[in-house]
Amino acid sequence: YEWRDCYSVGNAIIDQQHKKMLLLCAESEKCLESAGPESCEKFHDLLNEMAVCAREHFAKEEELLLARHYPMLAEHAEEHERFQTALVDFLVSAVQGEQDKIGVFRFLSEWWIHHILVSDLDCKPYFEES
Repeated sequence: YEWRDCYSVGNAIIDQQHKKMLLLCAESEKCLESAGPESCEKFHDLLNEMAVCAREHFAKEEELLLARHYPMLAEHAEEHERFQTALVDFLVSAVQGEQDKIGVFRFLSEWWIHHILVSDLDCKPYFEES
């Protein structure tokens, strides 16, 4: 989970948000190795932080894509919605005492690979700053 220049979409704000999400993916891996009450609290914090980060990030992405007339905006926004729905499910489960740390780790890792490194890079011409 190390940022590489090839991940850049050419927009400083989006790239910074992606870096933050990558850091949270790394944190989810660390949660797999820990146990106990502090681990439980850290896991809840991670999920909450990811929810806030994702909400802000998706809003910014969709704002840029709308302003630049991205033709696949509806499909891209649907991916964002699916992410948020899944994250809410993890949050609800965690509040109920079911901490699926492996599921969260897999989910965030797959999201990074499939959405950010594929979908978002496909949008690069619409994100790039002039």
